[in-house]
Amino acid sequence: MSSQGIYHKTEKGRTEIATHANKLGLRERTMLIMVDDKTTRDGLLAKNAHPTSEGILNTLLADGYIEIAGGGQPVAVAPSATAGAPATAAVPVSGQPAVEVSLISASRFACRALVANLGPGADDLTTLVEKCSSLEDLKTRLEKCRMVIQGMAGKKKADEFWAGVSARLPQE
Repeated sequence: MSSQGIYHKTEKGRTEIATHANKLGLRERTMLIMVDDKTTRDGLLAKNAHPTSEGILNTLLADGYIEIAGGGQPVAVAPSATAGAPATAAVPVSGQPAVEVSLISASRFACRALVANLGPGADDLTTLVEKCSSLEDLKTRLEKCRMVIQGMAGKKKADEFWAGVSARLPQE
């Protein structure tokens, strides 16, 4: 995703702030309110350092609550110059704007989805997901999370969870 573009609320975003029409969650609403027509993606993420903030920002962008000023589209993140750091890329998902493909993006998405599906009881699972340092470890942990979501929230929610994390997981 572009870290240089300025984000601003769309008409849908302004309506949500005024009316709560779509009943965004607290973290999503907080991030939406933080979008001020002056701050870049990096600036917003610096202001809200919660592990799910990047995923929330991606979702607000994909769902049309915010956009990049000037109508710009998200762009792929350049591969990391740090040795050993996983490279990231952006790929389209089901006609939506591109999502970042990286361990961090998959982990953040998973944590956000776990909290959304399981509520405060997801804290232990999100901690375990955040501690994963390899792709194989993360995949194993996410498979277990998928089973927990299926048991507690149903197959449909588990399938949505798996589709979201699969889109963000790097290919081996």
